[in-house]
Amino acid sequence: MGLKKAGIVFYLERVYSVVTGALFVLLITRNLTPSEFGAWSVVSSILSYASLATIVNYWVTRFRARGDGTATSSGLVLAVFFSSLSIIILLFLSHGITNAFKIPYEIVLLSALYIPFYYINSALYSSLYAVNPTLSAVTEFVFETTKLILAVVFATTLHVTLYTAMLAVLGGHAAQTLILLLFTREDLKHKPGLETAKRIILYSWVNLIGVPASLIALADIPILSHFASNRIVAYYTVVLTYTNMISYSYVLSRGLYPSLLSNTENAKAKLDDTLRLTFLMGVPAMFGAIALAPNLLYILNPDYMKASSVLTVASLTALLGVFNAILSDTVQGLESRDTVAVHPRMLAETAIFKTTLLGVAKAAIGIAGVFIAVLYFGDSLTTAVYARIAWLLAEILVTLGLYTMTRGLLDLKSLASGLSRYVASSIPMVLVALVIDPWRIREALLAVLLGGAVYFATLYLIDSWFRGLMQSIARSLKTVSVTG
Repeated sequence: MGLKKAGIVFYLERVYSVVTGALFVLLITRNLTPSEFGAWSVVSSILSYASLATIVNYWVTRFRARGDGTATSSGLVLAVFFSSLSIIILLFLSHGITNAFKIPYEIVLLSALYIPFYYINSALYSSLYAVNPTLSAVTEFVFETTKLILAVVFATTLHVTLYTAMLAVLGGHAAQTLILLLFTREDLKHKPGLETAKRIILYSWVNLIGVPASLIALADIPILSHFASNRIVAYYTVVLTYTNMISYSYVLSRGLYPSLLSNTENAKAKLDDTLRLTFLMGVPAMFGAIALAPNLLYILNPDYMKASSVLTVASLTALLGVFNAILSDTVQGLESRDTVAVHPRMLAETAIFKTTLLGVAKAAIGIAGVFIAVLYFGDSLTTAVYARIAWLLAEILVTLGLYTMTRGLLDLKSLASGLSRYVASSIPMVLVALVIDPWRIREALLAVLLGGAVYFATLYLIDSWFRGLMQSIARSLKTVSVTG
């Protein structure tokens, strides 16, 4: 149950994140105009650019998982350095950002405060995840809870604005920093290692190859904002409120990567179990989002209901992206040529480099499609639909590339068998939800509860693997209650 336990804890955190996130978004979307919400998305995109140097923490995870006790403190020192540099650059560009994207100057200044938390949390989280994935999930509970509490406080004591919404999220990041420092305090007793820091930086050239991909991919929102409108950005991004529930099924696989780093035995069985566990939640989440797209978007704001087709395409893309992420984790987790100090150029022969190149290709295809959509359709809702289709095509390309790297590990027969059962169980779930036809939050919760009950009951009857999983969980809970 090791892999499953870590995955289930991460998933519970993501479910909690979706619930608290939905409440948070409801507080915000009902008080901000679509243009203001779109501006927030632009700010988030800019912050993603500012935090690109967190890519070095990829190696913090790998080194810490393989026993390097100085990886945590070394990563923290690098985080302080890179965050300071990023803040300086953002402040230098602040007036240009305000003029180009019609974002208030004080909002840009506030966004600069996010940067040190992004870098410090990334370094500490990467280290904690390497040795205790379950505790790293706990820190995300802290972030989500603090963010929502502050949002409620602002909503009841102040008028909700873009500024107060961003303050609430900033408070969540600060709370996560404190809990991460607590959980990694023993590691931080080690002095930073110069040799470790050098390896982290030198090996990061592989990840640096992927930076253009990230820069390109992050350009979708600025492109839509500048050449179309922030209203189109809102339609393009608001669907993430629900597709995140699909994407979050990936966290059920979060125990796979550190497990493979420390022990590559039974890799095929680990991958098979991980895919089953992930699609167990990802498939019904996708069907539910597609079937209830108008309803779900109406709940956020009636104006978003017209973006139903955007949500449909984004849902398909999200599930395929989860599959690709698991395959990528598998080939990178099995890569062993960096277990000892090697010359950085030797990493060009590894699966790490190959998956990075796939990421570059994905970004290039996706952003080209977004740009074509903007040029062809202009400022219309159709732009958002075809922009999402571009990313779906890009994910399909990545799937083909990863399949060539995992053919010896991927059990297609087992995968197809599991998927067929999940699809079969999703059909009655969707029918129940459509009968309820939710247009309010209370009805939506009822649809989720009854639809979920039907899904799991049907799956329990037709899938022996799921029955075994439930029985294993029941035995674990019984053992805990007896020992308690």
